[in-house]
This record gives sequence, C-alpha cells and structure tokens, in this order.
Amino acid sequence: MNTKLLLGAIIFCSINLHAEQNSNYNFKLEETVISTENFETNVRETAANISIITSEEIEKSAAKDFVDVLKNVPGISVKRYAGTVKFDIRGLNSMYSDRNSLITLDGVPVSSNQVGNLPIESIERIEVIPGGGGILYGDKAIGGVINIITKSPENKQYYGSVYTNYGSNNLRKVGFDYGTKLTENLITEVEYNDYNSDGWRHGEKFETKDARFKGKYLLENGEIEYKYTHSEDEYYKGIAVPRYVSDNDRKDPGRLSKSKEKSNDNYLKWKYNLSNDTEILMYGNYYERENEAFNRKTDEFYRDSDDVRKYLKFQMKHSYLPKSYFILGTDYSREEYKPYSTSEGYKQISGSNIYKWVKDGDSTKDNVGIFVLNKYTYDKFEFTQGARYDNAEYDFYWRNGKLNDPEKIGENDTAKYENYSFELSANYLYSETGSAYLTYTRFFRTPTATEIRYTRNSETLNPQIQDTIELGWKEFIADTYISASTFYKLTNDEIYSAIPPEFSGMVNYNIGNTERIGFELYAEHYINKLTLKSSITYLHHEIVDGNYESSHIPSVPNWKLTAGAVYNFTNNLSVSGDWLYYSKSYDLDDLENVRGESVSGYATFDLAAYYKLQNGLSFTARLENVFDKKYDEYTGYWDDTYENNETIFRRQYYPAIGRTITIGMKYEL
Repeated sequence: MNTKLLLGAIIFCSINLHAEQNSNYNFKLEETVISTENFETNVRETAANISIITSEEIEKSAAKDFVDVLKNVPGISVKRYAGTVKFDIRGLNSMYSDRNSLITLDGVPVSSNQVGNLPIESIERIEVIPGGGGILYGDKAIGGVINIITKSPENKQYYGSVYTNYGSNNLRKVGFDYGTKLTENLITEVEYNDYNSDGWRHGEKFETKDARFKGKYLLENGEIEYKYTHSEDEYYKGIAVPRYVSDNDRKDPGRLSKSKEKSNDNYLKWKYNLSNDTEILMYGNYYERENEAFNRKTDEFYRDSDDVRKYLKFQMKHSYLPKSYFILGTDYSREEYKPYSTSEGYKQISGSNIYKWVKDGDSTKDNVGIFVLNKYTYDKFEFTQGARYDNAEYDFYWRNGKLNDPEKIGENDTAKYENYSFELSANYLYSETGSAYLTYTRFFRTPTATEIRYTRNSETLNPQIQDTIELGWKEFIADTYISASTFYKLTNDEIYSAIPPEFSGMVNYNIGNTERIGFELYAEHYINKLTLKSSITYLHHEIVDGNYESSHIPSVPNWKLTAGAVYNFTNNLSVSGDWLYYSKSYDLDDLENVRGESVSGYATFDLAAYYKLQNGLSFTARLENVFDKKYDEYTGYWDDTYENNETIFRRQYYPAIGRTITIGMKYEL
C-alpha cells in the first residue's frame, strides 16, 4: 500500500478531532436503528458499528444507484459487475455477496440482483450492520446485514413527486410517485420508474421498468401495511475478457450475455401494541421471478426458469423492566428453483459422450428458525444475550452440467442442516455522548437452493460457522462524531467456489478454516457549513489450514480509505466530493496465491451538486470517476477461445466504468 496515502488518511482523521464540541450534532448517536431488532432502538444503544444513510443524504449525493450510495461506508466493498451490484462486508468476497452477506428489503432477505435495480428514489434509509443480524435473520448473516428500508405511504391528504435523470451512455430515467389519504385510516401510494441505459461497453443495454402500489391502514394501536412491486428487466451485458482484448479497447464487451426477467413482489406487515410493554410484529413476503435466457443459434429469448421465495416472520417484544426487554420470534423461508420445462428422457450428459436417463425437477430449500434476544440494562451497562436454532432441508435435482458427477446428473437428492447462532454483548454508556461495546457472536451459512444443485459434492458441504469477537467505540469529541471498531473472525469450513485438488473444474468446496482481523475508523467533523468525512478500513485475511494454508483470501483488499467533504451554502444548496482508495488483491480464483497480488489498487474521485428551489423543484449533478481511472471490477483465470477457436487458459478481466456524468431534476408537490 502507498505509505503516503495511509499517512495522509491518518492525519486527516486526527485533525478532525480538534475543535470545540457542539451538542447540536449528537443526533448521529441518537439516530433510530431498526435492523438489529426489527423494533426501534438507536445507534448509541446498539453494540455494533452501524452506518446509516438517509434519503436526504442519498438525494444530496446525486447517487444514481447503490454503488454510489454505499461505496464510502467503512467495512464494505461494493462494485458493479455485469449489470448487478456486488457487496462484500468485512472480507467475505463481493463476488459471492448473495451467500455471505445478508441483504434485506424491509426486513425480508433478498438477492443483490433484486435490489440492484430498485430506484433509489423509493428508499427511506439504508442501515449497514457489519457482523450483525445472525440472531434475527440466521443463515448468511455471517458478514453482516444491509437492510434497505423503502418509503411507506405518508399520512398526508396528498403528496407526490416527478423526477428524471439523464447522463453518460444514454442513461435516461423518468419516474413519479403520488400518495393520498383515502379515509381517516387508509393511505395509498402509487409509483412508477422507467430506466434505460446503453451501458458503458459497446452494445450493452440495460432496461428496467417498475410499478409499485403501497397501502397502509392505521389501527388504534398499530398499523397494517402492504407493498406490491412489478418489475420487468432486459439486459445485454459484456463478459470478462483477456487483457489483450481489454487493452486494445476497454469497452470491448467480448460478447454479449443477454437475459430478461419479470418479477412480482408482495409484502404484508402487521404491527400492533398489545400494551405499553408489549409489541407484536408480523410480516411476510411472496416473490416470484420469470427468467428468460438467449439462444445464440436461433437468436431468440426462451423461458429458462423461475425463482420463487417465500418468507414469514413473527416476533414479540416485551419490556419487563425500564429499558430491559426480551424478543421472541420465529421465521420460515422457502427458496425454489423451478426449471420452466421439466422432462425426463435419455439425454447426453453435458461435456461428455455419456448418455443416460435424466430427469429435471424443482429444487427447494426450506428453513425454519426460532430465536430469542434479551437486553438487560443495569445503570450505565446494557447486556444482550441471543440464541437461534435453524433447520434447513433441501430437495433437489442435480444439474446437467459438466462440473457435476455424471452418475448423479438428473437424480433427485436431499440434504439437511441444523445450526445454532449465539450472541453475547455488553454496551457501556459511559457518558451522554459516548459508548463502548464488546460482543461475541457465532453465526453460520449453508448452501443456497441453486448452489447445492449446481456442482458435485455440494450435498457433502459442511456448514460454514463463524465466531467473531468485536470491540467498538462511539463518541462525540470537539464537533466530531467518531465510530471505531476492531474485530477477530474465525471461520470454520469456509465455503468457496474453488478448484479442489482431487479434480478440475470450479465447484463449491470447503476450503478450510480462515481468520480475519480488522479495524474500522469513521470520523465526521462539522465546521459551520462544512462537513468533513473520512474512514480507514484495514483487514488481514488468511486461510489457516487445509490445502490452501497460509494463503490470503482472493479478491479482498487489505486497505480501504475514504475522504470526503460536503459544503452547505444554504439548506437548499450543497456541493460535495468523495475520494476512495482500495489496495491491491489476488485474483478471484487464486486460492494458492501463485499469481501474487496482481489485481492493482486504485483510487477514484467523485463530485456532486444539489440545489433546491423554494417551489419544490430541485436539481442534481454527479461526475463520477472524475480522472477516468482505469481499473478492473473483476480478475480471474479460466479458459477462453478468442484466438483460433482454441481453448487457452489465461487471466480474464471485467473493466470498470470510466468517467460518467449524470444530471437530475425532481419536482415535489
């Protein structure tokens, strides 16, 4: 890592600690947090290193997607890859974000693909809890939780907005929302968004259309809320290419991967206060998506498969002493991978000359969880204890792919996992503005429904168990909000897509035990109309036993540094700039580290401006990657046939987007 960059960041953070304290900014510690319990608490009283991004901050940053919103959050690596958004929390590898870090939408576990195209205008707030959420959500929360909370209907007679964005690569977005109060207790809202972009690489195209309906019925001691979303997406995406292709023209897509998706998302929530001491929360979700793939021979799209997810959660919070309470709950989830055309017959096994009787069918994962969380307050101390039990059962058909065992392809199989999660924490509120915490957690992850059918040996995978110890601190010192944490993670039987020694081909594989030691520091300093922001994230990561002992985790940088400034000329006029640095890392599939840290580090700089008139009209502008930095979102090593149609193994690259500009306009009633 560049020593000057590190020294500059440390000095920048240190300078932020010297000024006169202003209690007006203590709101950072009192900000409401929902994701850790599904009931409201605040940042100061939560034993985790939480980051919160509000809708106002999103709007003023002129962000166009989740990458813009989250990339400066400490402890997170977020990138665009092939039209989707990939997250990594604390070094669990962004390319496998849907497996190791939990993304929730209004408390419902979802895929990064599902939220990647969610209009940011629909977002009320985003809460990031590194290393948290395993008691409340269970499976896949080992990295932490990113909870996206969408806007609910407002208790107003009428309200609404219309917005549009234009930018580089023929980006065009238009949308509107309108809400009204139908009766004293019934509020409704409709929303529509249409997004089109040619993409950054030649021939790419991204189209998304979303329509939403929201309704809320106000009860005397609670509320019932319903949200429905219909989305239609079409993608023409470039692929990873060898360097001789991308060096010649970084916008060369290699070839285009085409797909279409159509989805329906239903969400229903019931919240009720039985008494001053007891609250009940229940919510559920039914999500279905139709997937269309592209046939290059016929030049046509065809219905490929369906994905269905069902989710139901019930929990109760009861206060038995002032500031002391317990939460009891249970949840059920079901993942379904459904081939559109199921058949059986005598077929050729993919990648071989073997023929056998093959049957297709649905692959499912059913999970039932039970959890309890107790928080006891004594004087200035808060003690939290949590436990969770999960039972996951799989029923699946082995995929007809060359990475699978030919003897198993087309056969029906089952698997079962039972796991436990634990949490112990102590939070010391030593002053009106400061707190310090110590936590221990044990969380886990098991294969997804798609993952377990995809490659050989999946049914023999051990669950991935992770123990974490974290020490953190939050405080206001001299007009500066500071949040710092250090942690140690020991992961048993980490699941990775790897090439194991006993056979070739990328498969899901327990690579052994791993450890991660990290440090995160965030500082936000206020000087009249100027706000300075900076962060340092350091992560040591290593495989500590097995075939890859002493290797570092691929595709995970050791350092992430950020610095930024926001100047508010008035409440309605602001400009901002953000600098981001990642250190170098290993190729995604280089578990042996034989190619060295060959993924170069890089730094980017973005600018944004926001202006709002008194009549409700506002304007935004964002210049991303100002200096047009050339770097890669992905680097791996696999075969290609670019030269003479011969298979050659070589490094592959997915080049990152260059300089872009986006201009937006919005009018609010």
